[in-house]
Amino acid sequence: MQDFDLNLGGNANVAKDLLPTKKSERNWGIYSYFATWIGMDIGIPTYYLASSLIVGGMDLKWAMFTILLANVIIAFPILANGHAGAKYGIPSTIYWRSAFGFNGASVAAILRGVVAAGWCGIQFWIGGSALNTVLGLLFPAWAAWPLGKWVCFGVFLVLNIFILIKGMGMIQKMEHWCAPLLIIWLVVLLVWARTSAGEWGPLIRQQNTFASTTEFLTFFIIGLNSNISYWGSMPLTVTDLTKVAKDQKSQMVGQFIGVPTGIVGLALVGSLVTSCTVVMFGEAIWDPVQLTGMIENVPLVIGMMAFLIIATLTTNIAANALTPATAIVHLTGGKINFKWAAVILGIVGVLIRPWVLVSDMGVYMNFFLNGGGALLGPIIGITICHYFFICRTELNLRSLYVPEDESKYTNLKKFNMPTYVLCFAAAVALVVLSFVLPASWTQAICTLGCTHQFSMIAMGVIIALLGLLVFLNRKGGVNPISILTIAVSFIVIFLGLWVPALHWLYDASIIVGTLVAMLVYYLMMKAGDSSYMAAKKAEHAALKAEAAKAAPKEA
Repeated sequence: MQDFDLNLGGNANVAKDLLPTKKSERNWGIYSYFATWIGMDIGIPTYYLASSLIVGGMDLKWAMFTILLANVIIAFPILANGHAGAKYGIPSTIYWRSAFGFNGASVAAILRGVVAAGWCGIQFWIGGSALNTVLGLLFPAWAAWPLGKWVCFGVFLVLNIFILIKGMGMIQKMEHWCAPLLIIWLVVLLVWARTSAGEWGPLIRQQNTFASTTEFLTFFIIGLNSNISYWGSMPLTVTDLTKVAKDQKSQMVGQFIGVPTGIVGLALVGSLVTSCTVVMFGEAIWDPVQLTGMIENVPLVIGMMAFLIIATLTTNIAANALTPATAIVHLTGGKINFKWAAVILGIVGVLIRPWVLVSDMGVYMNFFLNGGGALLGPIIGITICHYFFICRTELNLRSLYVPEDESKYTNLKKFNMPTYVLCFAAAVALVVLSFVLPASWTQAICTLGCTHQFSMIAMGVIIALLGLLVFLNRKGGVNPISILTIAVSFIVIFLGLWVPALHWLYDASIIVGTLVAMLVYYLMMKAGDSSYMAAKKAEHAALKAEAAKAAPKEA
């Protein structure tokens, strides 16, 4: 790792919080990344992650295999994009500029921010609810106080923002200390459940209940995609973590071990404990907060709630809160610094009304998993393709920070007006089709109960993207190919909502979106702007030669 002298001069639009990390700041080793992922993996939603698969008809072995496979798959794009952060020390919003352009990166920031802000607010509410429950168990008067849950919501929100403001050093310390505590408590919980029940319960003996292989495979694809989408945002934001890596080995080994370990471990513990609750209470208790309220052992209750609060905190800070705050700094051009961005994030966490979102678990899981995967998959594909196949891991950092009129990354060929008109016409036509086609053709997510409205939302996103492209392109600094790639990927994904035979396109939204975007982006970059590709080849050769000359001096 090295310090980068960008030689920006006085013309760069740079916020201090967006500059590459210095060599002295890159102190995260293998354990730091392993511990961080353990902290992110172990959370309340992970606890009952296997429940939807088991309730849907899978046995425990297949449910755990699906979760493990999903997390191994998502680990590869996480490591791929993490490479840029470890190499150059840049945050995610700066990294996105390489593929989307100086101003075009706002598109990726907005899409990622929407998903992250939603998750962030939900975690604020879940953590506050856990705190309210433990206080209610310890102090009956608190349980009777109508405002108790709102006070706890506010306290947990402020705690998140406080840690976030303290920066990466505080986050590292929190994850280092909390990871072993979380693991120890899972062992305690498992031992208590097995001892109290006297057996592992009926869920471990449950067999697959699917009527045919086709029915099983359909459900397997949906379950696999949902579990991949669970961490679908991390390939986009992982550079916010890897920018402080000691070296590539630290982030790659630490993350590859950490990504599946915590989530598979907690999902397994949650399933085994739930199986024991069938024996203990006569019903399966998947919700750990509900389970806590049924435990009569006070020390165990306190420990359980402390576990839930810490688990929610460690997950939310690193996985959900860090990147939206950085995105706010980017979107405002540094006019709002990271500390105030963290405060704004807290306000947004209230405005999205997370207590409403979590009131319907079907909407919560489907919208933020499969729907979120549809939004994030194309961006993942574009960033990976650009970094590895267009730039071949060689970035000109100065071009990511200087004004757009000087940057090699943003002086891309602009599309003409007929192209815009064609894109808008296609998007509008698809919206019209969502009303014209029979409802049976547009059955997508049964739990949402509003298929046509969902189609409208999907197409509205496409139109909004294209409209944003028109607006941003007037200012320059936009790679229109990346924006158009997102629109094309969305259309392919959402075909699964309108054509029954292609429903698997939406069922596997994040996988399809990533692969389609990689292919479309590469072909369009190769064919659509030959001058840019030629410039990139020349730049790559120059950077490679410069690095070769500098290597002996560094040694």
